[in-house]
Amino acid sequence: MTKIEEDNMSKKYIEDNIEILRKQRDDNIVGGYRDLVVKTYQYLQKDINKSTLGYCNPKNADISKSIFGNRNQERKIRGFINDLRKSGYITVYGVGLEQEVKIKKELDF
Repeated sequence: MTKIEEDNMSKKYIEDNIEILRKQRDDNIVGGYRDLVVKTYQYLQKDINKSTLGYCNPKNADISKSIFGNRNQERKIRGFINDLRKSGYITVYGVGLEQEVKIKKELDF
């Protein structure tokens, strides 16, 4: 697969994903994928607002506890953060204790 084909697939994935999220918003689906992604984004946004650095270094277990009420859903949280990053809503630099998460744009879904 060429780089151009990969970029086109990535753009298609992002467009399809955002379209699904907008449909869930319009249908007022509660507890669905969109609802959980929005809650993850809001957690990150709140954490960044508390920080004086303009970014946060969230622990997936803490986000899981906030959204799901337990720390067992870290894998889902990583997926939500990855989807937000791929869709251009946040940036994630570094890993582990050196990770920096920044908001790039407001949610539009």
